[in-house]
Amino acid sequence: MVTATASRVDAQRSLPPAEHIPDLLATVAADLKTIARDEVELARLELEKTTRVAAAEAAVVIIGGFVAMIGLGFACAAAVDALGAVIPPLWARLLVMAGVYVGLGVALVAVFAKRLKRDAVPDLAVPEDEAKQTVDEVKQGLTH
Repeated sequence: MVTATASRVDAQRSLPPAEHIPDLLATVAADLKTIARDEVELARLELEKTTRVAAAEAAVVIIGGFVAMIGLGFACAAAVDALGAVIPPLWARLLVMAGVYVGLGVALVAVFAKRLKRDAVPDLAVPEDEAKQTVDEVKQGLTH
């Protein structure tokens, strides 16, 4: 009995006076605003990083695509000449190689578009986990 009474008295002594409670609430509110602002800033920085990486990869894909298509065009021109012994009409050889050229181009675009779509997704797992952890700690602090 004495220890329960003593712990209640100690708890009452550790409580701030009633006039300080609004100040404490204002401090907690300011801290929560700071935490929220910092979490939003972390998310913004992650989005900026992801955007820069995606833009750089897109530029490389576009330039590489142009170079590859020019090289493929020259290869197709050589194939048109080589097919002369098998397919005599020039128009037929050109048509066959145009189909190959377009088919390969579409396949390349599809592959790299999928890759870019996958890489362009921002990784917000860390900021999300940190925000959840902060909210849990604030809740735990308010209940104690």
